[in-house]
Amino acid sequence: MPRVVFVLGKGGVGRSTVAAALGAGLAARGKHVIVAQWAVVDAISPWFGRDRAGYAPADLAPELATMNYSSEAALEQYFVTHLGMRALFHAVIANRHVRAATRAAPGLEELVFLGMVFWLVTLAERDTGRRFDHAIVDTPAMGHGASLLGVPSLTRTLGLGGMLAGECERVAGLLGDPTCAAAVVVTTPDELALDETREFWPRIERELGRAPLAAIVNRSARALGELPADPRACAWFEELAAADDAARAGLDQVYAHLARRVAREHAFTSDARLGTLAIDDALLVADDASPRRVVALAQEALAPLWSAP
Repeated sequence: MPRVVFVLGKGGVGRSTVAAALGAGLAARGKHVIVAQWAVVDAISPWFGRDRAGYAPADLAPELATMNYSSEAALEQYFVTHLGMRALFHAVIANRHVRAATRAAPGLEELVFLGMVFWLVTLAERDTGRRFDHAIVDTPAMGHGASLLGVPSLTRTLGLGGMLAGECERVAGLLGDPTCAAAVVVTTPDELALDETREFWPRIERELGRAPLAAIVNRSARALGELPADPRACAWFEELAAADDAARAGLDQVYAHLARRVAREHAFTSDARLGTLAIDDALLVADDASPRRVVALAQEALAPLWSAP
């Protein structure tokens, strides 16, 4: 597995689930892993029975930690901890007018985020004594998440100089290295999510310079097998419907929804270029659909990613 993996996808498809599962799978193999989130609040820690994390890495399980990105904290860490420029930071960088200009400049906040991610797996041990072999990046929703991969190209157009120009080139070099950075794309068997994945796949290839490692179908309906369009041709459904004739119309609608979902998923996974993996819908395959159980199911389904040569 590359040292940094960006988990991309439409809002609500399970990016955090996949990020946590990837992190847990690598940690189970003895790697030191951090799941880097950029969210309003940390969504992952409560799944492991932990308090919500802030910017500082917080342990979830042996070898597995998480943190939630803060641009203010990242800048302070960069200038004070990494560069040793405490006076410059407090006199200039922390100035509210400078911060406002930084937030307004296109791509600069994203560049700082990317710099922080790669710092975690390259320089954090030297600066803080905390080592991470891998960073799994739980990105914002697809549009913003995919745009992260194009940040170095965007920020070059700003004519940056000095340390920012150097940081831009460093990040561009790391993103361009297939042993250092990769992406996976998460979707569900829902029409809008699948369409968005197909739409963004070429853009991700273009920005990253290579295809994502895999398209991951979360809440997969594959456990249902192939469903014929006519529910009367499906023996188990007919047996279920016969048990409650009063609910037949509603059950027919549910079946039609599931049949469309299965058909969409089958068409999507038949595209060999996507390297699809599927995570079964926990409601279809497990009595326990708690977050920890869902992460465990996802971890099992994603095993081919870290066992691949």
